[in-house]
Amino acid sequence: MAMVAVFGLTALATAYVGMAPLASSVNSPAVRNVLVMLDRTAAGAIAIGGRGTAIIACLVLGIVLILLVALNIGEGKAERVAAKTPASVGGHDPGPVWRPEPMSQDDRIANLRRRAAGLPAEASHKKPAPRPVALIRKPRERDRDWFDDLSWLGGLPRLGTTAWPCDTSGTPLPFAAQIDLAELAAACPESPLPQTGSLAFFLGTGAVVAVPEGHSEFAEAPGNLPPAYDEGGHPFPAQPGRLSRHFFPFWPVQPVAIDLPETLRTPHGEPWQYEANEKMAEQIERHARPRDTLFTAHEDTGLWWHGVNHLADQLHAAFDASGRPVALKRDSVGHAQEALAAIENEGLEADPRLEEAKEDLARKQADLAAIEAQRNGLPDMLAAIEQFIAGRDPWEPLTSDECAIVDEFLTELHANYADVVRHNVPSSVTDLAALSLRTMVTDTTEAVAALPDDQLARINREFRMPTRHPHLMFGPGSSHNPAAHAGRGDILLLQLAYDDMIEWRWGEMGLFQFWISEDDAAAGRWDRARLSFDET
Repeated sequence: MAMVAVFGLTALATAYVGMAPLASSVNSPAVRNVLVMLDRTAAGAIAIGGRGTAIIACLVLGIVLILLVALNIGEGKAERVAAKTPASVGGHDPGPVWRPEPMSQDDRIANLRRRAAGLPAEASHKKPAPRPVALIRKPRERDRDWFDDLSWLGGLPRLGTTAWPCDTSGTPLPFAAQIDLAELAAACPESPLPQTGSLAFFLGTGAVVAVPEGHSEFAEAPGNLPPAYDEGGHPFPAQPGRLSRHFFPFWPVQPVAIDLPETLRTPHGEPWQYEANEKMAEQIERHARPRDTLFTAHEDTGLWWHGVNHLADQLHAAFDASGRPVALKRDSVGHAQEALAAIENEGLEADPRLEEAKEDLARKQADLAAIEAQRNGLPDMLAAIEQFIAGRDPWEPLTSDECAIVDEFLTELHANYADVVRHNVPSSVTDLAALSLRTMVTDTTEAVAALPDDQLARINREFRMPTRHPHLMFGPGSSHNPAAHAGRGDILLLQLAYDDMIEWRWGEMGLFQFWISEDDAAAGRWDRARLSFDET
């Protein structure tokens, strides 16, 4: 702009010298006074060497001024650049100028996918998302104590001097998993998490606890820790009972990075999710067989006294809960009596409702008498089974004759005590065997020693993965709306899927997921991690 201004003034001065004098041609006194001064200046220049020389002098002066302005601008710009550029060591050389690397084909495809899904394109310098890491349960081996493994699901945490986390009311949270960060980094070097120590994950209101590097003993469960699950039942029971267990079965895991293409590590909608899940399943299958069915025992598996002990506990639970169904039947009789009395009080002759009300009352009275008889007879059944299991080793197998007695016992319960035991007692010996097998494979070395070879091999071969979705770290997860988290730049710290082998029977076969922002993960602000639950 300065150069244009100088050039314009030079042109005007040159033109004026060529046309002067001009004052006599103007009528305005004010303008005439200004032009008189300019005419005198032009006349003086012309008097020195003539009009032509004066015009050339104006042009030369303008060119000199333009060069001076250009030189001044160049020096100022150089000083600003030098001020912003770090000097090299021992001199003033600013070093090479940084230029962005050209985008790779994968980056271009990823950005095209994001734009097609309505998401902003990623910057070319952004680090690629880490590969998903599947947490695969390790095979159970008879000849080693796996309680020294570094990463595991269930059991108890190793917290060192860190306190067990609680919710706002002071209730301890249920422990779910502890992952060694060095093991994670060895499987996935691009992990955005620290590479030493471990992270312990708790459910309930959710908590992530950083545990420093170094060996520590398993933490002692707090005295007011709520039960984690009921054996053979559901997690987080509202009321603890004989079947309640305060921590989930322990099972070590191996972190395995999934070589998912970078274009599939960030969600883009349903077609993307289908392709990503398919690719992950293909990769995981190289390490452990995926499954979509619950664990069951074969009909010829046999039975252990652990299963019969469980049956006795279930009968106790059924008896303890039988007061409610009896009370409901009694209430229904009372309502039927009130309905009949109301009709009779109306005094209508030949009222068709009267006979129906009498029949309804008689039916409900019969139902009440039946359930009361079942409840009153249940203590005898309990006494019989308690005598049957007395002094038995839980991991000793039953003989074929003893198994037949248990089968007859179950048949009697479901035939004549169904109203008070239907929600508690397993339907068959095979169901009891499946529960014992699940317990044996996650219990002590004495328990696993009782496992038949064929059943141990079958579990290791077919049941080391969750039922539908994998236990996972990083990647988009398996939720219905993964783009909601990915769009915020969140990291999937941990996904815990429905897994009946470790009693993780989440409602609707859903998923627990811990999420954290990239900035909070980098700063170690684990208290800002968020726990969500997604029904699948």
